[in-house]
Amino acid sequence: MAIADGCLPGDQLGLFNVGSGSAHVELTFCAEGGQPLGPFRLVIPAQRSQSPALDDLVESGTPSPSLTYSVVVVSDTPVLVQPRPADAPAARHLP
Repeated sequence: MAIADGCLPGDQLGLFNVGSGSAHVELTFCAEGGQPLGPFRLVIPAQRSQSPALDDLVESGTPSPSLTYSVVVVSDTPVLVQPRPADAPAARHLP
């Protein structure tokens, strides 16, 4: 899956593993005129979610805040992907 709309540093990706086993996910971020960042590898346990942000994944230096990044998501099992802008309201949790 690819999200071509672009995301900015600080934005998150909501990743939900809908399967009964662990999902091994790779995220690669690409910006026009720049080198791809990644792949970043995550393991998401069965029926669990993670919400990584590009800033949290990059170990050496911060991605340029002036660039928008497209992201390619590759997983060995089905996962739901929901982009979340940094300025989006916080998610509400049911009791």
